[in-house]
Amino acid sequence: MAASFTADPIDESLRHWSEELGLPTRTDFAPYNQVFQALLDGDGPLAANRHGVNVVLVRVDQWREAETDELAAAVRHSAGRAPVPHLVVCCPGPPGGEDKAEIRLAEALAGDPRVRVLTSADLAALYPVADYFDATGERSADVPYTRAMFAALGTAVARAVHAWVTPRPKVIAVDADNTLWDGVVGEDGVLGVRVTPGRRALQELLLAQRAAGRLIAICSKNAEADVLAVLAEHPDMLLRPEHVTAHRINWEPKSANLAALAAELDLGLDSFLFLDDNPVEIAEVRAAHPQVLGLALPLDAAAVPAYLGHCWPLDHTSVTDDDRERAERYAVEARRRAAATAAPSMASFLDGLGLVVDVRPMAPADLARTAQLTQRTNQFNLTGVRRTAAELSVVDGEVLAVDVRDRFGSYGQVGVVVDSARGGRLDVETFLLSCRVLGRGVEHRVLAALGARAAERGLAEIRLAYTATDRNRPAHDFLTGLRGSRRDGDAFVVSTVDAVAARYEPPAAVPAPVAAAPVGQSAVPADAERVHRIATGLTSAAEVLAAIDGRRSAAVTVATGDATEARVAAIWTELLDFPPTSVHDNFHELGGHSLALVRFAVRVRDEFGVELPVDALFTDAFTVADVARTIREHASDGLHDLLAELEQLSDDEVRALLDADR
Repeated sequence: MAASFTADPIDESLRHWSEELGLPTRTDFAPYNQVFQALLDGDGPLAANRHGVNVVLVRVDQWREAETDELAAAVRHSAGRAPVPHLVVCCPGPPGGEDKAEIRLAEALAGDPRVRVLTSADLAALYPVADYFDATGERSADVPYTRAMFAALGTAVARAVHAWVTPRPKVIAVDADNTLWDGVVGEDGVLGVRVTPGRRALQELLLAQRAAGRLIAICSKNAEADVLAVLAEHPDMLLRPEHVTAHRINWEPKSANLAALAAELDLGLDSFLFLDDNPVEIAEVRAAHPQVLGLALPLDAAAVPAYLGHCWPLDHTSVTDDDRERAERYAVEARRRAAATAAPSMASFLDGLGLVVDVRPMAPADLARTAQLTQRTNQFNLTGVRRTAAELSVVDGEVLAVDVRDRFGSYGQVGVVVDSARGGRLDVETFLLSCRVLGRGVEHRVLAALGARAAERGLAEIRLAYTATDRNRPAHDFLTGLRGSRRDGDAFVVSTVDAVAARYEPPAAVPAPVAAAPVGQSAVPADAERVHRIATGLTSAAEVLAAIDGRRSAAVTVATGDATEARVAAIWTELLDFPPTSVHDNFHELGGHSLALVRFAVRVRDEFGVELPVDALFTDAFTVADVARTIREHASDGLHDLLAELEQLSDDEVRALLDADR
């Protein structure tokens, strides 16, 4: 993390989120106010970060246009060198300032999949803090924000990092009655159900998620005709039949219907987020399919939009053209399946497809989609290696994109290969294909194209790196089924001649749809309880601070009956590396330094209303008991001053003040 101000207080909330999310993280700070140096230094902490996220916190409220442009160039330079994503957070200036520089910076970095920009407006929309600026802290130590604002900043950073490092759902399956609308269609009738503002907001969110690449499915215990009629005929519905990729509307258990939807869409159940108003239905789904992210929506429809607004798995890191076209691709795939069903044999179906496979060098515009494929592809992925856009931009080897189309339309970019010539072989370290093109011979055509590349370079063999995962059995079956393939340590090797000759031999009959695989002990459970807890109880800076203080208070081991001493000890526990164990422990001996001293003085001012004098701070006798005594004395002085002032007021003036306070 590099910042244009003293950003150390953010670590308090970042450590909280590391514990809350179960993500083992550590924050390393670049030297104070050396943002440009950190971004441009090839040997600095940002360049050395290999497995995390680089975060840049900047205040650009007083910057000139040229400085903003230089920062954008420095961020692009760092993002092109370090194999990790970059998050740039535009932190707000004092109230009343302008955000023109922020907008300019965001526009300069827009479209770069390696970089995400959060403006101060984005921060205010996510986690608004009314009293965010600390002029005293800024003057004394360039700490310009209140503790609440640092909690908001840390939460926004943690949320962005979470979106990069954890899988995102591909399908949102949703119930109908009292979820998409209020009422029960079987009792109220097609036009009798109500689309209240909360339900309308839910439908708007679903449509936005669909536009960003997620599929929408309906999973409801109901009469199918009734639900489809509401979608098609109710005048207040925003969600229409054409927006729904698949549905299971019947009286079967919802867990069974979700499994059927997964089979139809050829996706794993861990790709599903399921929304229902009924906690019993959610419990049934979680018990049968723990890898489904099942969430019980608030019973109050008006609370649903805020709940989903803080449902972190719905966040996107970036949206590609392939994402925007995904729902339409599934509609085209339905037509392909209909043609396959009508074909007399698989061979005749494939012959009629007119399949075209293009293996080409990855273009800069493909970077986001290529990274997305490495993150999402499981079944035909020879190694299971995940890469960010930043990692792909500095990979050792050539990155190839695989495009596929047929007479029904384009599949888009569906594959990634990373190869290089080493030791007389073509070394393929990454080979993956989306499951939507499997079973049509695309993998064999890609291998033939790699054979042609090897032949052009005079290479006799192709080495295909392979690592077994719990999901990539199709990749293993492909490798073992190749003519002339042999195992070589952690790889399979085929001759260039055999690779060029690779052909797909389709089965005699069109295979029937495969049922969803049964859930076994290896199923990875979704962390639904944590997602629900965050969406209901950690939605503001105040709630985050309360959670932090709750954890800290449990860690305080100072025995004292004095409330001020207890609070001072709790604050020291938050600020110092070594928490106090006695009221006689010394601040400086516990690792206290000048910045921690300033932060402590700010906390005392905020919590006790006391401005500690300098001579009380910079003293060797700075123990819990000593500083608590100083706080009480100054608080008492302030009370005496207030009482003296009140004694000078008339009864009418006192009553007027009391009335104003009411």
